[in-house]
Amino acid sequence: MIRFDMKAGILVVVAGLFMSQPAIGENKALQELMKALLENGTIDQQTYELVLKVAEQEENELSRTPNTDNVDESIRLAVAEEVAKTAGDQPTITTNGKFEIRSKDNDFSFRAGGRIQVDAATYDEDRLRHNDGTELRRARLFASGTLWQAWAYKLQYDFTATGIDGIQDAFIDYKGFDRWKIRFGHFKEPFSLQNMTSSKYIRFMERGMPHLFAPGRNIGLAATASGGNWSFSSGIFGEGRDGSSDDNDEGYAITARGTYAPMLKEDRIFHLGLSASHRITGSTDTVRFRDRPESHLTDIRLVDTGLIDTDSFSRFAGEVVLVFGPIALEGEYYYLYLEREINRNPDPAFSGYYLQGSWFLTGETLNYSASKGSFGKLSPQGIVGKGGIGAWQLALRFSSIDLADEDIMGGEQMTMTFGLNWFPTPNLRLTANYVDVLDVKGGPAAGDEPSAFQLRAQVEF
Repeated sequence: MIRFDMKAGILVVVAGLFMSQPAIGENKALQELMKALLENGTIDQQTYELVLKVAEQEENELSRTPNTDNVDESIRLAVAEEVAKTAGDQPTITTNGKFEIRSKDNDFSFRAGGRIQVDAATYDEDRLRHNDGTELRRARLFASGTLWQAWAYKLQYDFTATGIDGIQDAFIDYKGFDRWKIRFGHFKEPFSLQNMTSSKYIRFMERGMPHLFAPGRNIGLAATASGGNWSFSSGIFGEGRDGSSDDNDEGYAITARGTYAPMLKEDRIFHLGLSASHRITGSTDTVRFRDRPESHLTDIRLVDTGLIDTDSFSRFAGEVVLVFGPIALEGEYYYLYLEREINRNPDPAFSGYYLQGSWFLTGETLNYSASKGSFGKLSPQGIVGKGGIGAWQLALRFSSIDLADEDIMGGEQMTMTFGLNWFPTPNLRLTANYVDVLDVKGGPAAGDEPSAFQLRAQVEF
């Protein structure tokens, strides 16, 4: 009994000594002690083997236990992995020049923005009265984005109109094909360069007079494709936002535009374009063409065809642009032919054109998009407020329109417009235009030659 207690005591002491060591296999002194106790009979073979077995198990446990540094590193890696996983599920928000939210996988995006254009004008009247004043030319908000990458949408509303008349763009795109995009909804018919260039980026406050031949926005279905230096778009379109009115059968049009840039460098561009459209008028059987003198504040139209009976009409536009660094030259020619079967009236043809040039005094060049065949947002080389003076641009345009042919006496008009644009930042633009009506022949305002000085403040966001 005493022998057993002594053995147990020795076992406890030895085990305690062992547990205080880093590993039994690495402590030769303990091994020698155990061997000596066995040889002098203090412990028997069974006790000796038991102690060694316990020691071996403890050593194995210690070898599987990481040190403090390893534990800390494991925790750090686990936390980093969890943070990365959580961040990967969060959307990205862009506020550099625009507001856009995009999911991490790019399946969904949402962008909101708009524009405000405030105008003022004073007129040097000749024969007819033009009212001086101010107006909110455009005040638009839009929302656009993507759905499952292949689908896109846009809704834009202009608060200068009311109700359904305020709707500008309202369409859905399908972009699942390699080159082609399908669009359905209310949007611009693809026709002419100045029509397809946003009012935010045209060189003057108003587009040139021949723009009255452009079809504008209608409800339709169109297909668009583009390459590195070309674009093509074609579609079928109805009439306006709410179709035909007064219980008339709605007319429709087939419209197409193609562009090609045989020279396309960062500051060297040669652009060519051609547009064509044929419209069936439906049961309304009437059209009308008239225009302001490149100033929107006045309601006076110096040329006006009045209502013309027609079953269908075709319109065409050719465009050319040359850009050499800060200098740009641009021109378009429009032609419209009406087909009238009612009362066997003759078929008149109208035409118009404009030529314009612009020069950035501060060295910028126009921002051209070959995939759209139009011009986009300008970024000044120096921003006001950050040590720069913004971008300064001079512009000059001559435009002419002829609305007199056969039995239609709508008149002819020639106009010269001078422009100065200042872009303090990419989102701000201040414009001054001087419009001089050179001549008006025939029509409702024959001989009237007014002029206008007008200003615009524009913000894009």
